[in-house]
Amino acid sequence: MKKILISFILFISNDLYAQNNLNSLFIKCDRCDNNFLKSEINYVNHVRDQGLADIQLFIYRNRNANNGNRYTLDFIGKNIFSDKELSLVLDTNPRLTSDEVRNELKRKIDIGLVYFLAESDISNKINISYDSINNNNKNSYESSSDKWKNWVFQSSGEVNFENETSRNESNIRIELDADKVTDKIKLQFDIDFERSNNKYESQDNTFISKRNRKSFDAKSVWSINNKWSAGFNAGASGDTYQNIDFRYYFMPAIEYSFYPYYEFVRREMVINYRIGYGYRNYIEETIYNKMEENVYLHQLAFETRFRQPWGEIYTNLRGKAFLQDPSKNSLRLDSWFSIRVFEGLSIKFGGEIELIRDQLSLPKGNASIEDLLLQQQEIATDFRSEFRIAIGYTFGSAFNNYLNSRL
Repeated sequence: MKKILISFILFISNDLYAQNNLNSLFIKCDRCDNNFLKSEINYVNHVRDQGLADIQLFIYRNRNANNGNRYTLDFIGKNIFSDKELSLVLDTNPRLTSDEVRNELKRKIDIGLVYFLAESDISNKINISYDSINNNNKNSYESSSDKWKNWVFQSSGEVNFENETSRNESNIRIELDADKVTDKIKLQFDIDFERSNNKYESQDNTFISKRNRKSFDAKSVWSINNKWSAGFNAGASGDTYQNIDFRYYFMPAIEYSFYPYYEFVRREMVINYRIGYGYRNYIEETIYNKMEENVYLHQLAFETRFRQPWGEIYTNLRGKAFLQDPSKNSLRLDSWFSIRVFEGLSIKFGGEIELIRDQLSLPKGNASIEDLLLQQQEIATDFRSEFRIAIGYTFGSAFNNYLNSRL
């Protein structure tokens, strides 16, 4: 029965758009084509503030296993619909165009609105039609037999050249990814290569900046139950910015979630611990008089995210230390808030602060002027901080549904 219901498509006469007694809808979606949704869903009044809405719709987007996206649609009824709530899910895949995605999202919103509007004054103007499940053209990408066994492969590359009289820049980047994600296991393999060559000239000086980075990273995670998981991270890399000629590492990990994992779309709170071994070979001798060394480190991290109708809160606290010398450590806090204070007024603020005591790879000697200006080499520092704040206030008509794309 459920499979039939979610195949319904809603059709409502366009003359409803001119009525003033339509129910009000507020849509919160940061990565949607909101103009398209506003234009196509024309049988409700779209309002700019959630406090004025009869139906509040919050759409959250997360990456799914096939490198597409999972949209979670949370409908919350207010006023005459105060006893109604509904949650729907839409999965897309990378083969869909942006137009196909927004149409599928619009269709899913239509289905959700039927649940609310079926008991409203316009219910007698709602018509339901049924799409045949045997629509092979539309669903040809869905198969009961997956020859790839849940593996998804992705590659990308970028080459950029810029030239001026006194400036030449060239950048090359290549990425290769292979992922397998199920509800029991997650496997991820990433290969990255990046090379940057920049030349700047003045009347008296010529500055040349070269940065090369290459890396291979692997992750494996197993689901133990709804709150526990375990796995490991491993990889190898080289980075001229960090004075690393070659390094590799292996770190087993365990994680506990305070809420069941399936609730992560609305609320998430996890703590994880990693411990492992690594080897480093340096390009230049370090400030600790080493050209290579073995390192042992562990890391404890706490992360929480709440996405609710009143706003969103995110916090990540991460600390790590080297076991052979615990005085070499770092602590990082990254947090931001987005809160609706009252009608029309929202505030966003956040910041990042990091205490740094673990720069083992810093090269010996003083940094050159090129290193400082062009940031081609990591510089010694004790901390790093950043603070951001944004305030927005909107007032005026809350029921203007007109769209105008002229000029």
